[in-house]
Amino acid sequence: MILSRAEIPWSESRNPYDMHRAIWRLFPGEAAESRRTPDQPRRGFLFRVEDHRPGRPAQVLIQSRCRPQPEATLNLIGSREINPQPSQGQRLAFILTANPIKTIKDRQTDTKPRKTRDTCRVPLITEETQRSWLIQRLKDVAEVEAVAVTPHPPLYFRKANRGGKILCATFEGLLTVLDPNALVALLENGLGPAKAFGCGLLLVRRATS
Repeated sequence: MILSRAEIPWSESRNPYDMHRAIWRLFPGEAAESRRTPDQPRRGFLFRVEDHRPGRPAQVLIQSRCRPQPEATLNLIGSREINPQPSQGQRLAFILTANPIKTIKDRQTDTKPRKTRDTCRVPLITEETQRSWLIQRLKDVAEVEAVAVTPHPPLYFRKANRGGKILCATFEGLLTVLDPNALVALLENGLGPAKAFGCGLLLVRRATS
């Protein structure tokens, strides 16, 4: 895997959906990501916004299978190869920005003629439910020893002349590896929904204590 840093100009980062499309230009010739089944490897990239201030380029961290290529309108700061090799029982520090949600029955399906499912996703908004979401998602992969949850303001976006928003949170803490192969798969494919909006990139490193 390749870990890169890049800057996305304000004109293309003010709308999160446009930011995702801009990052794709660093990977010319790569097929765009499509919906995949859980057993399929993820193509494309994962990313996280590290700094985003009005009027200034967004600082993003990108993880990809292919090395990104320089692009005239984006600032590709640098790239390096990473090869995570966790072992069972190993303690690792982790960081993840994610979109914690739950799926519920949509009781208004009849009023939405274009909707094909009778369920909908709703955000988890309390620190307790967000922490429980993470522990549940990692339960067969790693044991979460400690985690701090930092909420984010709502992230508003526009896609095809329609507006929307998602709620994100950053999780940072310590875990103990239960299944090394499953953890590597999570590192490669991401965790949770809203990956096109900068969610799902899980990074680990050796714990210092």
